[in-house]
Amino acid sequence: MDFVSLVSVLLVLALIGFLVYLIITYIPMPEPFKQVIIVAVVILLILWLVGIVSGHAVPFRVGKIG
Repeated sequence: MDFVSLVSVLLVLALIGFLVYLIITYIPMPEPFKQVIIVAVVILLILWLVGIVSGHAVPFRVGKIG
């Protein structure tokens, strides 16, 4: 993993963390729902990071596939 991709991964993690923080803080919901959101995001991020490290990550694509 080169420096640019490492910076990209860190920026994605920071952005997702900030978005989860905003959702948990400013959207009123019961505490169990907040915990479910946090656990789901953490599990998805761990799976994404494992995919990146193992080389099987699905790249992000914007636009038409084909």
